[in-house]
Amino acid sequence: MSANPQIDQMLLTWKAQGLSSPAGMYWQRFYDLLRSKKQQAGSGPPVPLILAASGESNGAKQRRLASQLEWAIENGCFEEAALYLSELPADKWNSGSLDKWDRGNY
Repeated sequence: MSANPQIDQMLLTWKAQGLSSPAGMYWQRFYDLLRSKKQQAGSGPPVPLILAASGESNGAKQRRLASQLEWAIENGCFEEAALYLSELPADKWNSGSLDKWDRGNY
């Protein structure tokens, strides 16, 4: 889990629905949103697990999403990031059963 209770609650809610992270281009769009908020001297957000990394487990994908949300807090764009994710329909998310949550697809 993350160091932030608000992020933890979001992650638990999504996990209960079997949702780990935005799928493909929707995660890229989320990443682009975060990158547009990057502060001049700061580092960019963690990259999404798409393309060659798309075979990672849902657990790994959700941990990466948590890192991105922590980055959003540090860069003052958490509300905008949370809104994007909350408005994303369930069929635009990576999903899977909880009994295979930490099993990759490689």
